[in-house]
This record gives sequence, structure tokens and C-alpha cells, in this order.
Amino acid sequence: MPRIKVGLLALAGLLAGCELEETSLTQPENVLVAEVYLEVGDGQDELTAFLQWTLGAEGPSDLDLASIRIEGPEGLVIPFLPTGKGDCLESDLVEALEGSCFKAAVFEDGSLQPGDRVEVQISTADGQSLEGGMVLPGAFELIHPAAAEVCALPPGESIEVLWTRSEGAWAYSGETHISGLRASLGQAGIAIEDDSVTLLGLSVSETDTTMVFPQEFGVFDRFDLDRELALALQEGLPPGTEAQIVMSALERNFINWVRGGGFNPSGAVRVPSLRGDGVGVLAGVVRKIIRVVGGEPGNGVPSCLEESD
Repeated sequence: MPRIKVGLLALAGLLAGCELEETSLTQPENVLVAEVYLEVGDGQDELTAFLQWTLGAEGPSDLDLASIRIEGPEGLVIPFLPTGKGDCLESDLVEALEGSCFKAAVFEDGSLQPGDRVEVQISTADGQSLEGGMVLPGAFELIHPAAAEVCALPPGESIEVLWTRSEGAWAYSGETHISGLRASLGQAGIAIEDDSVTLLGLSVSETDTTMVFPQEFGVFDRFDLDRELALALQEGLPPGTEAQIVMSALERNFINWVRGGGFNPSGAVRVPSLRGDGVGVLAGVVRKIIRVVGGEPGNGVPSCLEESD
């Protein structure tokens, strides 16, 4: 007799002398998750909030009906209104994630300043609520490159981006979007599919205030980046290209939410900063922006290599 049949017969004999106990499994709870990000400084201020349920399905209420508002200094109140998910998510996530995106209603740009204390209040249509607060990172300045808005980087050169310390920052991110790559690298016999690329760099402490461009941008993208493009960027910014560099001071809530807790086989563990009927984060970012063009300086565009007075 095959072993599997012997095993099944033995199991049947054991069960005949036992009384089976029914066990019911507890259904997982559908928890509200809110991610509220405030970005101020250079460029237009951006205040967004994304609400979703942990199980990815529709929750007990329509999240588009939620009430969200930011309270700032001197009685400042900024309400949020529903908007398209593209205002909260990267394009490749819009269709993949269920949820509701909100954007701050009309408000005067600069209403929130670096160092301001802010609070958020979130209420859903069925009575669930979340709240929390944080202090935006302090103001900081770019020391190098010295040009205030745009500068030129000669071929084969790199820039040590240097900035002052932002009080309250737990880390700094450097993001650059480089465009015009296809034509520029094509002249060097390098064929690439995309004409632009976005790269990210990171300084992981309040006092680490330097980052080399472009070599130290893209540390998180090196396994996805085209090899020939990666090698070309190690030599500097290709002539004829243009890069926008956004240096951001990130406060504690932001870092704790992104960094999360310890190892968990089921996935990332995030450290929330909102309290109430769910989990989430209220995170603040202060930005400085500079534009860099690849090529020799001229036509009113100074060199990125010039030192400040």
C-alpha cells in the first residue's frame, strides 16, 4: 500500500477517537492611513495629503468626503480639497494604489515659513479622525555654487554643493532632474532610451551639508541606471544638458516614516506621527533650488565653479 494512503488511514483512525474543535479566524482590520506632506521654500509651496485603507479596498466611508486642514502660526488655517491622485503619487503608482488625494485650497504662497509649528486635523465622513503636529525644518542657504539661480558646469567638472545647516533637520536629500541627455550623449556615440533621468542623493545627518554633483546623486538608482549613462555622469554633466537640483531639509517625522522600524518579514514597518483612528505621518520639507546647464559659462550665465565673495 502506498505510504500516502497509509498515512491518511492512520490520520482517519486518530480523528475517529477525537472531538474536533471549531476555530474561527479573525478578519484583519481595515485601518485608515494618512500621509500629509508640506514642502516650502524655493518654488511653489506644495501641501498634499493622501488617504487610503490598509487592505487596499474601499473602507466604510468615501474618503473623498474627508475634512483635512492645517493650522499654523497666528491663526493660519489652510483647508484641503480633493484632487486627482497624480498630485500625490508618482505616475506609475496612480493606477496601482487605491485612495484619495487632497491638495491645499487657495492660499498665499509663503504663508508657511521654515521653522513654523503646524498641526493637522483629519476627519472622515463616518467619524474617524487623526491629528498630529510638527515643526518645519529651519531655513538654510546654498553656499556653493554661489550663483543664486543658474550656473554653467564645464565638461569634465563636478560641483561640491555646499549649504548651511538647517535647524531641526534630521537629514538632507538632493534630487536632480537632468534633461537633454539623448542628443548630448548621442554625439559621443552613446545611445540611451530616455531623454531625461531623475536621481537622488542623501546626507544622513543634520551636520552633513555637502554633496558632489553629479557623482553623488543616484546612489539609490545605480542598479536601474543605464551603465553607459552612469559612467558618463561620473565624468560630469554632459554638454548641452540641463539639470535642476533640489536640496531639501527633512525633519524627524519624515525620516521616521521613511526609515521605519526594525526588520519585519511581512514588509516595512513605518513609525507614525499621527494619532487617533489610524496611522500616518505629517512630514515637513524645506527646499532650495538651483539650475545647472552643461557647458562653458557665457551669455550672462556664470560658472558653477566660481567661489562666493
